[in-house]
Order: sequence, then structure tokens, then C-alpha cells
Amino acid sequence: MMAWAIVRHRFASFAGTFVAIALGVAVVACSVTLYLSSRPQPPERYDASPVMVQAPSVGTNDFSESEIRSWTASELTDLATKLRPEPRITSVIPDPVFYVQELGTEDVGTAQLDGHSWSSAALGGYRLTAGRAPEKRGEVVIGTALRKGTGAGGSIEVLTAVGPETWTVTGTTDGGGYYVTDSDALARSSGVRVIGLTVTGDPERVADSARALIGTSGTVLTGPDRAALEPAKVTRIRWIGAQLLIAMVVLGAFATVFVVASTCALTASQRRRELGLLRAAGATPGQVRRLMYAETALIALLAGLVGAPLGVVLAPLVAGPMVSFGLEPPGYEATWQPAAVGGAVLLGLVVALAGVAVAARRASKVPPLAALREAAAETRSMTPSRWVFGLLSLAAGAGLLAAMPTMATESKTTAGMGAAMLLLTTAALLAPVVIGPLVRLATGPWRGSATGMLVREGTLTGVRRVASTAAPVLVTVGMTVLLTGMVATIDEAAGIDEAADIPAATVLAPDGTPGLGETAVSAQTGTSRLDTRVLVTHGSAVTGEDATGVAGAPVTLSTEAAKELGASIGSAINLRWADGTVASLPVEKIDVNAAAPVVLPRDLVRRHDPDALTALVVLKGDPQPAAGGRVLSARDYAREQVDEEGDLVDLFLWVLIGLTAGYTAIAVASTLLMATAARGPEFRALRLAGAGLGQVLRVTTAEALLAAVVGALLGGAVGVFSLTGVRAAVEDEMGREVALIIPWAAGIGVAILCAVLAVAATAVPVLRRTELAR
Repeated sequence: MMAWAIVRHRFASFAGTFVAIALGVAVVACSVTLYLSSRPQPPERYDASPVMVQAPSVGTNDFSESEIRSWTASELTDLATKLRPEPRITSVIPDPVFYVQELGTEDVGTAQLDGHSWSSAALGGYRLTAGRAPEKRGEVVIGTALRKGTGAGGSIEVLTAVGPETWTVTGTTDGGGYYVTDSDALARSSGVRVIGLTVTGDPERVADSARALIGTSGTVLTGPDRAALEPAKVTRIRWIGAQLLIAMVVLGAFATVFVVASTCALTASQRRRELGLLRAAGATPGQVRRLMYAETALIALLAGLVGAPLGVVLAPLVAGPMVSFGLEPPGYEATWQPAAVGGAVLLGLVVALAGVAVAARRASKVPPLAALREAAAETRSMTPSRWVFGLLSLAAGAGLLAAMPTMATESKTTAGMGAAMLLLTTAALLAPVVIGPLVRLATGPWRGSATGMLVREGTLTGVRRVASTAAPVLVTVGMTVLLTGMVATIDEAAGIDEAADIPAATVLAPDGTPGLGETAVSAQTGTSRLDTRVLVTHGSAVTGEDATGVAGAPVTLSTEAAKELGASIGSAINLRWADGTVASLPVEKIDVNAAAPVVLPRDLVRRHDPDALTALVVLKGDPQPAAGGRVLSARDYAREQVDEEGDLVDLFLWVLIGLTAGYTAIAVASTLLMATAARGPEFRALRLAGAGLGQVLRVTTAEALLAAVVGALLGGAVGVFSLTGVRAAVEDEMGREVALIIPWAAGIGVAILCAVLAVAATAVPVLRRTELAR
């Protein structure tokens, strides 16, 4: 009851905590809603097939995804023979998929999934809207949504893995895609991994019967389980988007804990006399702690009730840009996710209680005599627990940075972020130690003036207040310097690495297509690689490996792949091709600089993977015209690849910086509003002593700027220190010296923004207190 009464009557003093939690809950609710809405979905083109059969899973890859092998032609025939006798199965339809793209379009995202067999149209319930079905190679039925104005009897120019082709349109259908004869689709695809069943009766009973019929030859899926059939390309897009959403949740939670701890510490300091009065009235330390926890819990619940709906409202607005930037597949929408709302509110409560823990412990130790003190000066700016946790965070952060060079590549970015968060926590905890010297240094030139003296002494007697107001600035500047500097340093290193490995040559590269067809490649004089995927059996395990076909190349393994597979020169590797067939090939070479984990003769790759595309041709003679290809220098091509990846990294970067800066803008404003509003008696005393309103404003402005500068300096120092660890890890990985790029412009820009917000947030409560003018 006491906690509720305090919150209700003194809500303004909890404004900083309320805003911090509400914003954190909104970020989490929005991110989790988007994440849960992005779960794999059964492909739309299987809507009319409630029972599907997927080829067997034979292992996992580096992304912990199942590796699905293809059925061979004989296995497909055998499965159909086993399933057709079941009277409730009306048709058994293999679903081969292949690359096709109409000339003049740049729909790279779905082109590799657009080619189908005509019989598979029935799996989506698609029907002819005009014309007839294809009957021979070179005939196609197209979806009406693909191209307006092309009907039966017309023709279209397309690109496939073979090269440019002219197809006769025999009809149109109400489903998307290009549909050719069944035999043509099977010949073009890289194997069949899915069979659709059209059924009568209860799909679950049909599925049980199908499982009994095929045994281990496939996996029968029904209902929502058909989401496992989502194409790997679409799943990878969702994975990229998930990384951003997870980063937003982690950063939002970290910032919430950080700011809540800061504002709660400030509130506890401002309420020292009040807490002392409670102790004098007989309250035990445990009761004081429970009061602080209860107040924070109430604020957290109220903030959650505001932040969670806000996050849900924002989620659909964010979904569109995520699709536009390639972070979610086309058709993605944010849907209502009750778990996201409840989870965000619960996380906000847990985070708030974690943030207030230290402040509550310190508040419980306020002596009863504190109620008799009139002075606002702090008796002790550093407590033992603050020293202990600060030094532990410093040791953990520094140790993590020192260990980064020995970590796996995929763990280094996460380790760098974790080290930075630990070091930022260190800076916030130990800030009172350095605030005094910094303030004396900054105010030295104005020591003789009245304003300088007031700023100096007021700041030195309120070190904890300054530390609390500097904390949000510290986080923002530190994270901005770390993130932008890390991206710039890695990008610079990648550019050096690319430049060292790329020959001064001319290349034929894809032009608005996912790769080059065989016709374009064979017309050139030069070298190229035909990328594919193979499944290699070693012992009882099966590993999915990236492979490439090079003309005239011996069977080669990279050093790492040879070690993983336990292979040596002369030993045989047992692999399964994209089309499902198996082979045993002797290893002829092991090369540390191999173009891929497995290098194979190009003609073998083409024979077993008809849908494979060539990424690049390094030309040795004059380039020949090729549909879907363009000529440029190898260095320009490499730069484009780096820039393309850099665009996605920049998007991640600015979203995270924007989140941090937005969070800090509100946190700085609310924290300083709280701190300044609580100093009314102090400002009133200044006015009674003869100070004008302008002089009071100059004092508060100078104090706000000092807090912002202290936070910016500490945050910048942490960011630069963390960057040195990132650079050391990059140097160790590349084996060469890498320049440390410090993003001065970004750091200074964010620091100025924080300073402007700090000055405005300080001036507002001063100007609103009209009693100052009396």
C-alpha cells in the first residue's frame, strides 16, 4: 500500500525509470512480434496437398539445418509404386524445381524457385485459366501474375541454367511460376526432394498409412509441419532478419538495465532523507528494500502496459521495410503474437528489478540520522559493492577482448559486443572516481567566476547525480564508436584482403541474375567455377559440403575439409550428388588454398547438377556477348561484392545505433528532468542570494554539458579500447597488420546530440518553476 501511494503521488520522480522500461518493453515486444511472425510457413504452392513427403535427412550443416538428400529416378518410381495402392491417395506428384528468369527482369530473389513441372500445379490447386497444358520441351504455362498481356500462342524469352531460350506459351494458370512438361522439369532440376500427395478423407490417417508404406525412404509431413518444406533460400532470408531482431532485443534489454539502474540510483540518492525518516520510524533494512522493489515493480507493470501495445502497433510498420531491405521474404506480415506481449511485460519486470537491485541494497543501509541532515552533499560517492562489481566487470571485459584472437570466427563479433557491454558497465560503476578530476580540469579556467565556482562545487558535491545523468550518454557514445569503428575496420581489412587476392583481369559477371548459364560460360575464353552442394560420407556421419566444378581440375580437398573428413591423397571419398546419385572418387590433391572445400571436375558437376549456375568467368580473351552477363574488371566486381555485403551491415549498424540513440535521447531527457526538478530548493536559494534567472540557467546548462562531456569521454574511451581488441582479432585472422579506424565524426555527432538534449532537458524544469522569478 505504501509503494502504491508513493508511486501515485510522486510519479514524476519515477519518470526516468518509467520511460526507460516502457521503451525497452516496446522494443522487445516489437522485435519478438516480428520474430515470432517470421516462423517458416508451408509454401503457398502446396495449399491443395495436405500430405507431403520429404526426402530423408542425412545430417546437418554449419547453420544447424538438416541436409536433405535428393531421390534418384529409380527411388522416385519405387516410392510412387508403394504409395499409389493406398485408395485415399488420389495422386503422387514429384515436385522438381529449377531456375528460370524472363529476360528483361531482375527478380533474382525468386528466380531460382520459379520453374516447375506442370503436374505439380495441382499441389497448389492451380488450374488453367486459358489454353492447354505443355506437351513437349519448349512449351510452358505461365502464371497470370507474372506477365500481363502474354497468353496462349505467344512466346517469351527466358534464361535458364542452359542459357537463353525461347518458349512457346501454351496456356496460363492462376498460380505463380513457369510450368513445363514433367520430363523437362526433371531434366532441368537439381534432383527431387519433395513429393506431394492429393488425398481424400482425413489427411492424418492418410499420412499414417503413407509412413507405414514408405518406411525410412522419406519423411511424411502434414498440416503446419509442412513448413519444413520452405525453400532454404527463404529460410536463410529469415535467418538474416532474425539476427537483427535478436540484436535489438539484447541491446534493448541491456540499455534498459543500464538506464533503470542509473535512474534508480539517482532516485535513491534524492530520497535519502525520506528513507532515513522511514528507518527512524522503525523500518528495517529488509522493509526498505522491499519498498524499493515494490515501487519499481509497480512502475515496471505500468510501463509494460504502455510499452507492450506500442511495440505491437509498431511491428506492422517495421515489417514492410524489413521485406524491402531483404531481411524477410516477400509476403511477410507481422501478426498478433500474445506470447510477445506477455513475454515483453515479464522481461520488463525482471529487467527493472535487476536494475534496482543495487540501489535498493544501498538504500536499505541509509542510517536513521540521515533524516536530520539538510545538506545535499554526498557522504560517499563510491561504495564497496560499486568497487567490486566495477573491477570484476573490467577484468571480465578485458579478458574477453584478450581472448578474442583465439576464438572461432563466428564468435568474435558476439565476443566484441559482450566485452564492450562489460566495459561500459565498468565505466558507469567507476565513473565517480574520474568525475572529480575531470570536473576540476574542465572548470579550471573559470575557477574565479561565480558561475564557474557554483558549477564546480555543485558538481563535486553531487558526483553520483552526475554519474547517473552521464550514464545514458556513456552507453550511446560507446556503442556508436564501437559499432561504426568495428564495421569500418573490418570493411577496410576486407578491402585489403580482396585486393591482395584478385588478379588484374577482366571478368564476366551476372547482370541482374543469380548466375551465368552454360551458354554464356562456354562462349568465353577463360576460367570459371560451377558451384554445387555434395553430401560426403565419412564413417557413420554425413556432412554437407560446398563444392565447385573446375574444368580439368583433379579431385581436391581443402586442408580443413581433409582434416574434417579424415581423408588423405589416394583415399576415396564417398559423396552423394545433387541429383541423388552416389559416387566414390579418389582424392588427388589437398590444397590449403582450394577454391572450395571440395573441388571436382566441371563436367561431373554439370552432369549431376543440371540447374547449377556459374558465379563468374575470369576472361583470358576478348569477351563475347552473353545474355544475363556484363563485363567489368575483377577489382570492380570484388568491390561490388564487398559493398553489397556492406549495405546489409550498414543497415544493421544504423538500426542498432538509431535504437541506442533514440533510447538515450529519452533517457537523458527524463533523467535530467528528474535531477533538475528535485533541485528546486537549491535554485530558490540562488535566487534569494541575488542570482538572476539567466545566471541559474547558465549554471544548470554548464552542469548538463559537463555531465554529457564526461559520459562522452568515458564512452568514447571504452569504444576505442574495445576496438583495439576487435582489430587484434582481425589481424590474427588475416595474418597482416590492419589499421584501427576510429569513427570521430559519428562519435562527436552523437555526443553533440546528447549535449543538446541534456541542455534542453535541464532548462525546461528551471523555466517552468515560476517561483524562481519571485
